[in-house]
Amino acid sequence: MRKVKAAAIQPGQVILPESCNWQLPAYRCNPVKIQENYLSKQMDITCDLLEQAGREGCDIVTTCEDSTGVGHYMSDISEKNCFTELVEESAPIFEARVSDIAARFSMYVAACYFKRIQGRNCNVASVFDRKGNPAGLYGKTHLPPDETWQSAAGGEIVPFDLDFGRIGLSICYDMMFPETVRCLALQGAEVIFHPTFGYGWYDGIGEATLRTRANDNSVFIVTSKNARFNGAGKSSVIDFWGHVLADAGFEENVIVTCEIDLDKKKTQPEWYNPSQMSGLADVGIRMSRERRPELYGILCEPLEHRFKAPTATEQQAIMERIKDGRCRW
Repeated sequence: MRKVKAAAIQPGQVILPESCNWQLPAYRCNPVKIQENYLSKQMDITCDLLEQAGREGCDIVTTCEDSTGVGHYMSDISEKNCFTELVEESAPIFEARVSDIAARFSMYVAACYFKRIQGRNCNVASVFDRKGNPAGLYGKTHLPPDETWQSAAGGEIVPFDLDFGRIGLSICYDMMFPETVRCLALQGAEVIFHPTFGYGWYDGIGEATLRTRANDNSVFIVTSKNARFNGAGKSSVIDFWGHVLADAGFEENVIVTCEIDLDKKKTQPEWYNPSQMSGLADVGIRMSRERRPELYGILCEPLEHRFKAPTATEQQAIMERIKDGRCRW
């Protein structure tokens, strides 16, 4: 049996010093001080939790989205904007720390952060193997409006083969689009690791979306989310029926772990009508054979009207509304 101990962290958020918060009058655009007084402290929380997962003997653990904390600066497009500089400086520091943890504990780590790739800021999830080496990189393919201002979307949805099985990655907003998980499942992904910082839906439907994606595609979903009391969803492990096997509640700076058996089949009883009629008790296999791809062509038709990010002038106006609290999460 391929039993895998999977984990997801649920970190708290460092309170931004006023001098590091671009929304406040006291803000000073000093990347060195921002790194020292905010980004490094946020990374410390994440790395402490990753080490805890290692000490507990986990095979793989995922961080939440934006583990370095630079996402706070995406919406600042003023002359004081230093988002790109922060991305360039924080990514290699974080990668080195995660690589070290993965190697010390012989554990896979799926780490989500912003990284500069070919001159573009990208929201990525990198997989580090048990020796601390890069084993896969996924770029977030669906960007919410604010991320389009200073970052670029990934261009492919592919799974990665690890020593225990095939996994997929889906970052935050990606999960709102059912096609992302379906594409991974059709390519044989057995577990989807989902770093997120929130959901586009309202609170209660966030977890329901995850459970539905897992059941629809007969995959496990391991979600890591930042701590937020009574917020949308929680860090959790969900099985291929959509059952929540374990969750972190609304606690701060904790991890959730669960052993999952990747050889366990999603079956219905032999006496159950669909099993009898089809001769297949395995629900995942049966549904894969019952699909009607010839009817789904519309899913791949070019969009007549694609989303367009606000103009520079409109972005400036939105940025000012964020600063004075009229636009907020």
